[in-house]
Amino acid sequence: MNIPNRSARRAAVIARLAALLAAFIPAAASAELLVAPTRIVLTPATRSAELILVNKGSEAAAFRLALENRRMRADGGLEAAAEALPGEAFAADKLRFSPRQLVLEPGARQVVRIMADTPAGLAAGEYRSHLRLMSAPVSAGRNTPVAGDRPDNSLSIELIAIRSITVPVILRIGTLAALPAHLPLAISHDPGSQRLLLEARAPLPVLMRLHRAERQARLRPEAARPAYPLLPREPASARLWSVDVAAGLDRSAGRSDATLLAQASGELFGLAARGAIGLAARAPFQLGLTLSAAHDAPDLLGPLGARSLAIGDIATPAQPLIADALSGRGLVIASRPPWRADLVDMIELSGPLPPGWEAELWHDDRLVAATRTADPTGLWRFAGLPVRLGENRWVVRLHGPYGEHDEQLFTRLVGTEMNAENEVDYSIGFVDAGQPLWGPAPTRGRSAAAGFASLGWGLAPSLTARLALHAAAVGDPALSLGLHGAHAGTLWAATVARDRAGSLGGALRLARRLAGADLLFDAARHGRDAGPAQPPLVREFASLASLGGQGRLALGRFSLPWQVRLQSAERRGGGGQQSVSARLALPFNGVQANGSIGLVRQAGSGWQGNAALGLAAGSGPWRLRAGLDAVLAAGWRLAGTTLSAARASRRGTVSLDLGWQPQRRQWSGALSVNRRIGAFGLSAGLGRGGDGWRLAMGLVVGLWQAGGRWQAAPAGLTRSGAVAADLFIDEDDDGRHDPGEAAVAGGRFIVANSVRSETTGRDGVALLRALPAGAAFDLETQLSSLDDFTLRPARAGDRVQLHPGEVRRIAVPLRRTGSIDAQMLLVAGDERTPRAGVTVTLHDASGRQMASAVSDFDGHVLFDGLPLAGWSVRSAGQSSPPLSLSRDAPDQAITLILP
Repeated sequence: MNIPNRSARRAAVIARLAALLAAFIPAAASAELLVAPTRIVLTPATRSAELILVNKGSEAAAFRLALENRRMRADGGLEAAAEALPGEAFAADKLRFSPRQLVLEPGARQVVRIMADTPAGLAAGEYRSHLRLMSAPVSAGRNTPVAGDRPDNSLSIELIAIRSITVPVILRIGTLAALPAHLPLAISHDPGSQRLLLEARAPLPVLMRLHRAERQARLRPEAARPAYPLLPREPASARLWSVDVAAGLDRSAGRSDATLLAQASGELFGLAARGAIGLAARAPFQLGLTLSAAHDAPDLLGPLGARSLAIGDIATPAQPLIADALSGRGLVIASRPPWRADLVDMIELSGPLPPGWEAELWHDDRLVAATRTADPTGLWRFAGLPVRLGENRWVVRLHGPYGEHDEQLFTRLVGTEMNAENEVDYSIGFVDAGQPLWGPAPTRGRSAAAGFASLGWGLAPSLTARLALHAAAVGDPALSLGLHGAHAGTLWAATVARDRAGSLGGALRLARRLAGADLLFDAARHGRDAGPAQPPLVREFASLASLGGQGRLALGRFSLPWQVRLQSAERRGGGGQQSVSARLALPFNGVQANGSIGLVRQAGSGWQGNAALGLAAGSGPWRLRAGLDAVLAAGWRLAGTTLSAARASRRGTVSLDLGWQPQRRQWSGALSVNRRIGAFGLSAGLGRGGDGWRLAMGLVVGLWQAGGRWQAAPAGLTRSGAVAADLFIDEDDDGRHDPGEAAVAGGRFIVANSVRSETTGRDGVALLRALPAGAAFDLETQLSSLDDFTLRPARAGDRVQLHPGEVRRIAVPLRRTGSIDAQMLLVAGDERTPRAGVTVTLHDASGRQMASAVSDFDGHVLFDGLPLAGWSVRSAGQSSPPLSLSRDAPDQAITLILP
């Protein structure tokens, strides 16, 4: 084609502009693709990893993946490396990955699995290669129709950015050299996140942690999690799930005793059942049983709209001024599930903590705590938080291993027992306090039968009314009415009550944050009733007033927690009492110190009390502790000293304790050993005290039933839920592990977004213990833990809800799959041109369309995760010959010639 000079000049200008724009397009386009992690490290212990791709652009993009060997130049750039130079080692021939090509819709994400094959005898060192990702919009290569010939014969140029991103993949054989001991850092490898961790040997200053959080990139992939269906529980009128057995023998110079305790969990007529049997040589036989039900929705007991109920050996909620928390045989019905956080003066926060992440807890713009270790259920957990009365706000900041950042805001109304506006909650029931379901009542703590009820009503967003009733078998009913609110920056609770003796009492509580400290004021005047059902303060004092505070004292790089409490009270027997207590923690480098003092003065007497100083330090696997105790009685004197050393390992612990009492000139000591042997826990202790030598031995074991047979596991199954996940290859696709179907060993699972450490054994079963009971959670298979890339779960995941102590056996069938790689070509003479942007459909053996995709810039379409069967590919009126995916040939490639 002849182009006029004017058109040629115009084309030259456009070409220069295109070259200039091309320098900026890749950088802008790469921002639309999120790749995490940006560096992969594999070891013989962790041979697999996952690479996450997220398309954050507004257009679908196609990707092709390939392994390349590259080396870094002196200027920091990368260049292709055909052969390894001395000192270099490539990993490309030792890596496998899947899939090799894919198409991502806007906002979609894809997991690429990478696995290392480490042959025996491989030399120690680092083997490095790069995984290259080439991407372009699926519109690349499409023919753009032109309305007609241009009158000026000008050129039209369209720029399509072909993006290329490389991710280094490192195969590390052998161990890393440790950092010198004199440096304030320690190096370790995190197998969960596949990264190296540089950790400070001393606590990091708060400001340093703040600067680090600000430096991290705020990358958060937006991907909606699938909603898995709730896995139904097989119906049964009665069943037994798990049993914990503990046996003990205690022998001393003056007495001997033997005990046996069995705790069991099961199901009876749709209710969760928990029972306990206790036998002792020197105590009467004890039997306990509780039947309970708890739902998220208020659908229990018809019009009552209850969420939980319990019958048998129960515990009742405390009622202010008129009744303490009681336990005994009885019935309780409530509108709140038992796993909902109790609105009292302490609270616990928790949430999912993915591997390699860390969580920081902030309260009133102050860093309170931090953790990078998940609990057995895969959650970050901040427990026993000291909080003030009323509204409290916490921010949990999550930091990922590759710059991810997330924040979660928690607002809790604590201590005031406040409800949301117009929210009503209740609890009703009766209890024979102090009397167990079976056996004699203990000699202390018996307080007779009583009925109880409580009702809370949110009158306004910051005001709640709470009514409580306690009707004992003896005496008049007791009644209390309280108002709880938050106004003018002060949180308050006022309660008036009439006790069983017919007298009136009242209490006032105020809380406020002042100058960085939490201050709490309590004042109460109690009635005449001082029976065993009353709270301890009501039984001991006729009236009291107290002022307490807690906070943190900034001292350089450290933050010292402190607590102070002052109390003045009038005793039931007459006379006043004043008390003072204080505590201060001193965190030094490698050593933690705690000091406390408590003083009490009765009417007509001097001050008495005690003081304590404790030190704790770590030395390798050993934990060392020392303490000093002093008492004040006609002057200060040393009461005793203690020294202990404990060593923990995977199989158990060994501890040694020594003590000395100067006044008696007497020493005491004990040596204890706890060791786990398989599913059994053994303990033994030998000690010497004031009454001579003492020997104690114990044995604990947990038993659980699944599949019609009993198995042994570490004790503690009856206190939470557990899942026995059965991973197998489902050859006949019936969802059951039939005889002859191979079990899959080494598989792992993801529970509530956290990868569990347990792996399936030779039988394909992994026991996932300490799972949350009551609240539902998701259970998924970690695909990167499967050695065979052709295996895929028949179900993407399950939602599970467990009863306390339930051990649910869940079949996790895997099916063999294959893939079809189809390329669309346009043939013109001897030239073959890839056709991009054409729709390709996948059909089964009967001709039904099962999937569709759009060809990428090389004309490729990949259908993976397909069942082993007959398939065909169609596009633009052309159809491929029948394709058969089999166990021997799971992958097929086909080329379609399009018109």
